[in-house]
Amino acid sequence: MFNLVLNMKRICFLLLLPLFCFGQEPHAILSSLNAYKQTNGILIRWVIKGGDQCNGTKVFRANIQGHFELIHDIPGICGNSVKDETYQYFDSNPISNNYNTYRLEMGYQGFTEPITIFYADFGNQQHKVFSDFQNNSQRILFANDLNRDALLQVFDSTGRVIHSESGTDNDFVIQSSNLKSGIYIYRISGVSENPMQGKFYLAGR
Repeated sequence: MFNLVLNMKRICFLLLLPLFCFGQEPHAILSSLNAYKQTNGILIRWVIKGGDQCNGTKVFRANIQGHFELIHDIPGICGNSVKDETYQYFDSNPISNNYNTYRLEMGYQGFTEPITIFYADFGNQQHKVFSDFQNNSQRILFANDLNRDALLQVFDSTGRVIHSESGTDNDFVIQSSNLKSGIYIYRISGVSENPMQGKFYLAGR
């Protein structure tokens, strides 16, 4: 009986553990770390708690392969011995139409938790289709900075809905192997005032 109670306590602890970890701070000396999409880049902003300091700050961004690379170095003592201190860095050359992941190295006090933001650059459009022949899929990217609930509908040449899904991210992936050759129309609603609409073509296979 004792072992049963002990095991139940362990199970409850493991189930509740993610709830406690979810709200953890980005770093011991930071009160916040955020990324904001701007018209021509991404703004990284962080706040060092009053009374905490570090010797230099380095900004890293992950490349397409997922490896972090140094993109900016702020030398000297950072932080304030009395009040909170805000810093920021503007990345004018983010990876377009992709997720950008950043982290900071706070001197000798180690790295922050990573933060990720999607940077859309579709020119005059708000959406774009990329064909991934290796994975036999179509990736539809679209602007959704406010993470609204987007509804995707795909129509065949007869106007029949052959695929539908929803999500709050900036992209949808459609498996081409499930579709026949031909022209397909897609429509994304719920994100902007007017639905976004485009098309893609699947050649004979």
